[in-house]
Amino acid sequence: MTPRAFRALSTLAGCCLLTACGDDGRADNTDSQGPGTAAESSGGTTTPTTAPTTGSGPDTGDTTDSPTTATTDDSPVTTTTSGGVSGCAACRPEQFCVDDTCVDGCQGVEPDPCGPAQVCDVISGTCKDVDSPCTLAGASVACDGVQCGPGTVCDGQGACIAVAPCVVAECAAGHCWGAQCGCERKVECADPPADLLNGPFSQDIAALDFADDCTAWAVTVSGGQESVRRLTSPGELSNFPAIGDFDLGEVRVLRHLTIPQLTAPPPLAALPAPPTPIEGYGEVAVTYICCPTCGDCANNPGARGVAHLVEEDLAMPLPIVIFAEATQGDGPFGEKHLDGGPAGLTWGKDRVLYVGNAAANGDYSRADLLLGTSESVFTFDARVTASAPVSDVHILVAVLGGGLHRFNTLTGEAEFVVDLMADVTSLSHDAFSGHVYAGLATLEVVRVHPFTGAVEPFAMMPTRGRVAVSPSGALWYAPVAYLQPGTISAWPLPTTL
Repeated sequence: MTPRAFRALSTLAGCCLLTACGDDGRADNTDSQGPGTAAESSGGTTTPTTAPTTGSGPDTGDTTDSPTTATTDDSPVTTTTSGGVSGCAACRPEQFCVDDTCVDGCQGVEPDPCGPAQVCDVISGTCKDVDSPCTLAGASVACDGVQCGPGTVCDGQGACIAVAPCVVAECAAGHCWGAQCGCERKVECADPPADLLNGPFSQDIAALDFADDCTAWAVTVSGGQESVRRLTSPGELSNFPAIGDFDLGEVRVLRHLTIPQLTAPPPLAALPAPPTPIEGYGEVAVTYICCPTCGDCANNPGARGVAHLVEEDLAMPLPIVIFAEATQGDGPFGEKHLDGGPAGLTWGKDRVLYVGNAAANGDYSRADLLLGTSESVFTFDARVTASAPVSDVHILVAVLGGGLHRFNTLTGEAEFVVDLMADVTSLSHDAFSGHVYAGLATLEVVRVHPFTGAVEPFAMMPTRGRVAVSPSGALWYAPVAYLQPGTISAWPLPTTL
């Protein structure tokens, strides 16, 4: 397709340079007009398929645990001893263990030990050429008294937190960088077969999402009894009835925001401790978007809001946890049954739900399922149309017209990121690369870096619909059947950074 003109009005200084495993995956362009039925790839073009590709993480090595001291004639090293047993237990975060010796890495070192001809790769801790495979490098960004380097971002309160493709942040001497990073997509599940996705599961579909185990979820808009549907990888279909004929808008599953890429320490480094698990992965929420002037929804304050799926409650599996006022927009779908009510549903950390337009157009609210509370936390200057979490504290929010903002759940503030200049139907975060894929009312699908505002064309949807990243390594397209029936299908996503 012909790339559109994008207007990036705000760009974060010091964005990271990502080159990995031969192809950074962000230079792909596509001329395809919609998802197809077979995967093909040539000349850097993204061609869709109904079956995702898979990849595997890199092999890793082992480390030892006991400390020692040593130096060499060729290069100084820093080590310790304990009871005569050798090892690298006392290595600092920026050091690596080589033959029971703590060797300094290049991360967080000032002045830059690699420039100007090379860059410091925080994955290996060594200096590399700019175009070297499997490299994560870039400038640091100030965060109060510390510097957040590649693989991390500032949390808005003076700390650096990890973002994909890294799992944890390491810090030393006021500098932080990402650790436990990987350069190949790690795939541990398979999506349901395309023929089953396009069977009863897809009838009257309005939105689609995937869980960490590749289970597919959908909601319906039919004009009759609505429902939430689940289709597992082996093909088991379940149906959860909604409240009468109240139309459903979006479905969102609580998922991991990063993919642990290494199951053992890399050859030259000790493995950082894994993050603490969060209760609730796999939980499902949906929006009720009933048209305020239509049928049973008219003058009905209980017809709109956010519902949380409670599978064991057979009588009321989708109770509303955020009640919403009657609101109406004129996009992104151009149909009153689809453009009203709450929109931009997503999960934050620790089972907190976020959604737009609950109190009024532009309102952004949250519901804490652990505390049982809900409140309005921000007001955007236009109706919210889509949201996606991009870190433990950041959510990318789209408003009518195409403006993207990054909302911070800790500070309650939002920063403008980029103007896509078209209404956004959906946003979906890729936990491998950290990119967000946006479906637009123009049928375009674009790839957005949520912390730099960089935007690239990716594909074209056949009709207006929504897109959803699956952990299988596919970006799935689902038509909004109420507008125009179509086929659920997918594009393969890059398997390397």
